[in-house]
Amino acid sequence: MRPGRALAAVGLDALARGILVPVMSLLALEKGLTLAQLAAGLALYSAAAFLLEVPSGILADLLGRKRVFLLAQCSYGFALALFWAARGAPALYGALVLYGIAKALASGSMDALYIDSCLAQHTAGGLPRAAMRLNLWGTAGYAVGSLLGGGLNWAGQTLAGQGGGAVLPAALLLALGVAAAGLLTQEALPGGQSGAERGQKRRPAAALRKACAASPALPVLLGSTLFTGVALALIETFWQPRFTALLPSRSLSWLLGVLGFAYFAVSALGSVLADRLLAGHGPRGVYLAFGGLFGLGVAALSFAATPLAFGLLYLALYLAFGIATTAQSVAINADSPPEVRATLLSGQGFALQIGGFAASLGASLFADRLGVPALWQWGAGLFLAGMLVTGMLLRGVRKTK
Repeated sequence: MRPGRALAAVGLDALARGILVPVMSLLALEKGLTLAQLAAGLALYSAAAFLLEVPSGILADLLGRKRVFLLAQCSYGFALALFWAARGAPALYGALVLYGIAKALASGSMDALYIDSCLAQHTAGGLPRAAMRLNLWGTAGYAVGSLLGGGLNWAGQTLAGQGGGAVLPAALLLALGVAAAGLLTQEALPGGQSGAERGQKRRPAAALRKACAASPALPVLLGSTLFTGVALALIETFWQPRFTALLPSRSLSWLLGVLGFAYFAVSALGSVLADRLLAGHGPRGVYLAFGGLFGLGVAALSFAATPLAFGLLYLALYLAFGIATTAQSVAINADSPPEVRATLLSGQGFALQIGGFAASLGASLFADRLGVPALWQWGAGLFLAGMLVTGMLLRGVRKTK
């Protein structure tokens, strides 16, 4: 099993999805959605993702991570085609639901394959480095994709008056390339599976109970992702229209791609810094400390009144986010048995999507009434409260061998 192929597939998948990061909300608004309808559509996306999140992880553990990853690319391709052809809210909602299905299927599948292949070749002490590389390749792919998406959107706006005609076909072509890369990956457990491991794969619920009993911190770490989902959904839904509103001219919309690129670049830097921090500190403490800084950054962003202030705060909060998520990934993977790793990572994605669904649903009701800054302040408050509760629970938990 070659870790490099799985890592390349992760990076290419992030590249294909990253194209939409700086412009997805703008493309939906370009097709006629209001802010409230946009939030409602993203609530449907989150609902589809969290309903399939854990089942998709179980499928990945039972049927193979590679097969589920390829199914994700098929769903993503259909979502892009429908989004491109959509002429009204119902079709756009359908595209977002398909996108949510693709997100759920992709979540944890190739990541788990990469972690398992690394652990097959190295000791568990190499897990922080493997998690750092995984986050680094993912964020690098998103960074390049964001720069490409912003540039294509600007070109489409300049030449044809709309960005979707340039962005969506490019994303669709990249999705086909990701599927081809996924076909080249190899999947096999190290040294073959024992009878006990095969039995656990047939009984994923029992294996999950055993894993959580062995490490009571696991459900706490996984559940804390719910609050991350709240903050991320509110930021990722509204940062594009908020930043655009601060620009003195629409001709500067190409800055969306630059900011999207820089966002993932600082997230990648956060992963590298986390690798160094984890050499001398426990992953749970690093996760809580920098998670708190991320929450404070969300609150500060709501007060940004100029494009420069917005950009600096936006990048600062995602630097903290990159460090926090890498530390959380190390803490979770260190306690995850290989036979249910994809299921556990999907459980993390499940919590993320529940938080995102709740935030999007609330935003669909109050976005037009409260405005974006107030929504971000509420999101920051909920996230910081969640991190406080997580810290209190982890303090009372000791890992049992």
